[in-house]
Amino acid sequence: MSIVIGYILIFLYAFGLIFAVGKLLQGRVNLETSRKIIHTMLFAIWVFIDLFLRDTVHQIIIPVVFIFLNAMSYKFKIYKSVEREDGNHLGTVYFSIAVSVIMALAYFFPELYYPSGLAVCCLTFGDGFAALIGYNTVSKKLCAHKSLNGFIACAAASALSMLAFKAIYLPEIGLGAIALLAVTAAICELIDFGLDNFTVTFSVFGLSYVLLCHASAELYTGLIAAVLVFLVVFFSRAIDYYGALLSMLMVFSFSYCGSGRALGFLLGSYFVIFFISLAAKMLRKARGQEKQSDKRGFWQILINGGIGTALIIFYGISGNKTFFLLSMISIGGCFIDSVSSDVGTLSTKKPYDIFRRRYVETGLSGGMSLLGTLSALVSSVIIGLYAAWAPGLSWEYALTAGAFVFLQSIADSALGSLVQVKYRCRVCGAVTEKKRHCDTETEYLSGVKCINNNAVNLISSVAITALAAAFYLAF
Repeated sequence: MSIVIGYILIFLYAFGLIFAVGKLLQGRVNLETSRKIIHTMLFAIWVFIDLFLRDTVHQIIIPVVFIFLNAMSYKFKIYKSVEREDGNHLGTVYFSIAVSVIMALAYFFPELYYPSGLAVCCLTFGDGFAALIGYNTVSKKLCAHKSLNGFIACAAASALSMLAFKAIYLPEIGLGAIALLAVTAAICELIDFGLDNFTVTFSVFGLSYVLLCHASAELYTGLIAAVLVFLVVFFSRAIDYYGALLSMLMVFSFSYCGSGRALGFLLGSYFVIFFISLAAKMLRKARGQEKQSDKRGFWQILINGGIGTALIIFYGISGNKTFFLLSMISIGGCFIDSVSSDVGTLSTKKPYDIFRRRYVETGLSGGMSLLGTLSALVSSVIIGLYAAWAPGLSWEYALTAGAFVFLQSIADSALGSLVQVKYRCRVCGAVTEKKRHCDTETEYLSGVKCINNNAVNLISSVAITALAAAFYLAF
């Protein structure tokens, strides 16, 4: 009998929201506001499931039915109060799919039941208030359709709703966990095209389970560091959104798998690059040499840090110190490439391409300056010493690690000179690595067309890291 009552209440409530509340709001608020008011009120369906359908297959059937109903509405515009006029994405369908998945998992694995409730809190209240505040206030844009006010509203609404959930259902969840979940929800809500229904739901669902069942000091340290790094690099506009997300995952991997020493190396490398780049930018500006700097993106972060992150995960799994050392070499090689490039641009003399035996323009791949090379050499020694000291290896490892790091800088310059594609500007005649210069398409000059600077960095990193691995395995 309770199951029948549950079905009746759920469908009466849902259709009452869509038709009665939607009709009431029509003409009083804009369509997006109407949609999101209804969106926030959908949490009550989880409450009805908890009261009448919990631990039965019906907790899966209910959201699955709404997948079908919402798909029909999307196609035929049945629920006009919850469908966008432009029909630009399947947000309502994605909402039902996400809830169906977590309720199915909660049915088969009962320990996931309350994490499903926390996820629905963030999906309904967090995502709903992000749009309500974001669309109806003026603030700084973060992504295409996302704003700073929306980000703050999502975090605040998620936190407040989870505090209420804690008081009613889950007193054992801590305030620190709620804060981490709320910020994570706000970060994942920045994804557009309705996909935030997936990212918010699944990230909070998975993370809340881990925090409830497998919490540890190492886990909290890694999560806090990862969130803080995202906030710093994204809001400073140093890295774009997807690059910042990847940075977040890398920071967590280094902290959780490699301990504080690995995390310290990664964060130290990044902030040294950041401050050297900032100082170089200020000096170039003072000299009237300022150039356009591009925001780092997903592929740059993956190429520069992906191999090192994989190696530190292997270290965490196996405990083999060689993996730790190789990770530092891979990250360090990419680090000194950035440092030597920024420091080298401050030289008063043109860089020299030793492989083609000629002077080249400042900033062009393959060019080397005395100032940049010395900075790479000093950085390599420091990195080698740290890479060996951190896991407790001997000084011989420090020397060889430093040598491999410096060798990666040389390999990068060689590939940049001999292989990387270069173009000539049709307007000013300058040699460049970009396909457009002076607002005009450039003409091909030399190199392999498919090998740009990212490809050069990847090839040099893979080659030198593989060479180092072979060396340490052999000796």
